[in-house]
Amino acid sequence: MELRIPYSFPSCLATLNHQRNATALTRKHTKRGKQCLSVLPSFIIVSAKFNETQVNQRRSANYHPSIWDQKLIESFTTPYSYEIHATRLEGLKKDVKTLLTSTKDQSVLLRLIDSMQRLGVAYHFEQEIEEALKFQRPDVTSDLYTAALHFRILRERGFPVSSDVFDKFRSRDGRFIDSLSRDVEGLLSLYEASHLRMHGENILEEARDFSIKNLNLLMEKLDSNSAKKVKQSLEIPLYWRMPRVEARNFIDVYQKDNTKNLTLLELAKLDYNLVQSVYQQELKELERWWRDLGFKDKLTFSRDRVMENYMWAVGIIFEPQFSKCRIGLTKFVCILLVIDDMYDVYGLLDELECFTDAVKRWEMKAMEDLPEYMKICYVAILNFANEMAGDVIKDHGLNILTYLIEEICKMSKEKFVEDDTLASTDFFNFDNVARGVRGANSLLTMA
Repeated sequence: MELRIPYSFPSCLATLNHQRNATALTRKHTKRGKQCLSVLPSFIIVSAKFNETQVNQRRSANYHPSIWDQKLIESFTTPYSYEIHATRLEGLKKDVKTLLTSTKDQSVLLRLIDSMQRLGVAYHFEQEIEEALKFQRPDVTSDLYTAALHFRILRERGFPVSSDVFDKFRSRDGRFIDSLSRDVEGLLSLYEASHLRMHGENILEEARDFSIKNLNLLMEKLDSNSAKKVKQSLEIPLYWRMPRVEARNFIDVYQKDNTKNLTLLELAKLDYNLVQSVYQQELKELERWWRDLGFKDKLTFSRDRVMENYMWAVGIIFEPQFSKCRIGLTKFVCILLVIDDMYDVYGLLDELECFTDAVKRWEMKAMEDLPEYMKICYVAILNFANEMAGDVIKDHGLNILTYLIEEICKMSKEKFVEDDTLASTDFFNFDNVARGVRGANSLLTMA
């Protein structure tokens, strides 16, 4: 089966990294009291007038334009769809489910579950995997590879498992046995498991150091494929990788594995293509939404990062059934980036004070005293919150609007405090830095 990837995920990641290389700025607002620009009543857009001093105070971060334009995103196509391929998908899922439930050997079962997770299809079999793991004991395993793999899978899935399972691999002096230093697969498995350590688990700290040291020593003695595998893991361990990026990469790896299961491989390829078809439709919807907002044309000082923000949302929750969550997260961060640029780059301090007050009031009438560019942001954030709250009420019967408003107000206030602090000479006071950290935490909690 062909894997259709018109534009690979790593390209998005490169763009994400590049966007952080924008020109560093020094914010020095001049506080001029609470006087704000007067405009006509709500929904009547007029050109804001600024004097020469105000214009000179504007800053630009010189953000590079997005490489993902509307025509490019609209051109994404695929012959795969759930309507056409549903029968084949269900047949493959049934066969893999039988394979999973019929596998009794612990080592073989753990390898199978690990492959399913890395291929990105484990979400189809959550109940079966949970049931299979209930009857497995990591402390009875004799080899390092299987013990570490079992520990990692149990930790990833929230099962209670003690790091004491690795005591058997240490000598009397508390160090890991020297003979393990030549076991490449075992060391790699131990290294991956060490990234699921909890506070106070010194044995896993030692396991990480032991495995890194010996894997680096063995690297030059390995064949090219094994060396590449080790190098990739040392750079980015499994626990840090995005599931769909890992799925795409591991499909190629698994395809070359002599022990591969062809049914599982076919399911992984079909699932990847089908999920990608969902992503393409979501991206097209988001691009149209972003274009209709008018941020790209009217707020040229801000970042245009729909694709990168969507990539982040996919990294958090990739399963196709959570489409509304991905779209909501992407919209939220797109709007937040614009507001962040408004506070950090473009807005004047008195304007930002008015905007912060308007967010606190949370009503359309509050935007009457805002300049035109702020009115666009204000309407967007109000509409987004109401839209998301409406979806949650409809789907889950919960009213989250109050909590959304509370978090957005908190973030707006923290951003204003940060800007006000930057305008003073006492910015690097510990209390001021702490306030900025709390503001960032609020954003992450909300997102």
